Amino acid sequence: MRSKYLVLILILLLALPVLAQDGMPPMPELTGDIIMDGLNGPQGLYLDTDGTLYVIDSGLGGEDIIPFIDPMTMEVIDAPFGFSSRILTMQMDSEPEVIAMLPSVAGGEDVLGGARVAIMDGTLYATVGSWQGNLGKDVSLDNFAAVVSVDENGELTDIGDFWTYELENNPDNTDNLESHPFGIIAGSDGLLYIADAASNALITLDPATGEMATAAVFEALPGVFPNPMRGGEMLTDPVPTAVVIDADGNTFVSLLSGAPFVPGSAKVVQVADDGAVSDFATGLTMLIDLKAAPDGNLYAVSFGMFSEEGPVFNSGSVIRILPDGSTETIISGLPFATAIAIDDAGNGYVAINGVPIPEAGMVVYYEGLTNMEALPEESMGG
Repeated sequence: MRSKYLVLILILLLALPVLAQDGMPPMPELTGDIIMDGLNGPQGLYLDTDGTLYVIDSGLGGEDIIPFIDPMTMEVIDAPFGFSSRILTMQMDSEPEVIAMLPSVAGGEDVLGGARVAIMDGTLYATVGSWQGNLGKDVSLDNFAAVVSVDENGELTDIGDFWTYELENNPDNTDNLESHPFGIIAGSDGLLYIADAASNALITLDPATGEMATAAVFEALPGVFPNPMRGGEMLTDPVPTAVVIDADGNTFVSLLSGAPFVPGSAKVVQVADDGAVSDFATGLTMLIDLKAAPDGNLYAVSFGMFSEEGPVFNSGSVIRILPDGSTETIISGLPFATAIAIDDAGNGYVAINGVPIPEAGMVVYYEGLTNMEALPEESMGG
């Protein structure tokens, strides 16, 4: 099995057949307030300085048909395509507003569209889509496997061509060529920092010139089956999902870890200015997002847990990471959690049901999230 998948590909291969057979499990009793629903695979949350919440979902494909990869078979299939991925904004006292539509491809059990957003110097940027060698050397879709800028009219402009960069550089030096720009943050140096979940690298992008460079490469993690993309060794891909630059200028990256998502195999690493990577918080599971908070701590989102029987429903969580790298869970029992945002007062927003089930996605508001006490281990389940 290929290990170089981002979260949706890996999760859906296991989760959606179960959902199709048994239906969605009952929603858990949430301790926060649902402030947005009807989303199609929410992937990213971003809070602007004026309190505007940006939400990006992956969409559901569309009415056009294009060649794409079926993750079940790794063969090229006819896949639904359309501009159904969305960027939405909202204030706490207003209704959500769609400000841009992005390309979305439904390839078999997987849907790829918008992933994360960031704002730098008043310009909105988004990571969109993925591409791999089996589809050919040329990306046939605009605004895909790319970082795009979004203007005030919702028009998209390609800023960074990640597939070309993968072809020319192959940062992780594996046998598989694939790029999936995912996590993104604006640096104080005028560069965007992007966690490419498929090339297993942190890549910088100058939005003014399109120039890209590899800031760090993440080593493979111990695996439980031979990986054909890594010489048959018992290794799995790290799958970087989010990048954070804290108030002191330190850079941290969350690693999802590849299939089969062994509990405790995910971690947060710190990236030095010279690209050296060191462990910061270990023993975690399926990390899909990471943010710095005003209390000086990092907050990570765990998508959930998998057992030999498949997904453990309602097993997502929010984890506080203290300055010494120790961790504590503050919210548990979340269904398919995918993203977090935290305001200056320490209130939190968490995206749940981040899978492409029509209109199942939600954003939950947690007042005083950073003040929440750690949960006892016996209350977490999974």
